[in-house]
Amino acid sequence: MTAQSEHILAYLAPDDPGFGWEFLAEDFVNARLAEELTAAKARPTGPEQNQAVGRIVSLRLAVTQHATYVDRDGKNWARCFTCHGSNGFPCSTMRCFTRMWRHHPDYRPGWNGTLDCPTGSSDWTQDMLRIAARGGFHNDFLAGQAQGQTSPSKGDQVT
Repeated sequence: MTAQSEHILAYLAPDDPGFGWEFLAEDFVNARLAEELTAAKARPTGPEQNQAVGRIVSLRLAVTQHATYVDRDGKNWARCFTCHGSNGFPCSTMRCFTRMWRHHPDYRPGWNGTLDCPTGSSDWTQDMLRIAARGGFHNDFLAGQAQGQTSPSKGDQVT
């Protein structure tokens, strides 16, 4: 066994100096969702409470699909459970989830550096923001804006 493989095997051990770094964005999002779920459940019982709880449960399911992949042996692969490993970590989806609470004191601006950059966002990010504002790629295409945009095949680049 090499020193590197021993480090990987012990990576999730609390005495590892880097213990937990890979879970920071995920933990941040889950903590905010837990706070929102508590607030939603405190609302008067009825359709508004059901809608609020349903929204948070849906977000939790989406967040879980973009959580840190840990295998059955407890090894962390420092990649998203869903996204391809070369797309960065945390993946851009998890980074976008963190951005919902960007005014929270525990939010780290580095999670969305290119989006929140003082010099402005990249062309790719601007394309994605435009597409999001239009309600997706189909609506963007129908509006005639899709020609010339940065291809989403460029990868998971909203950081």
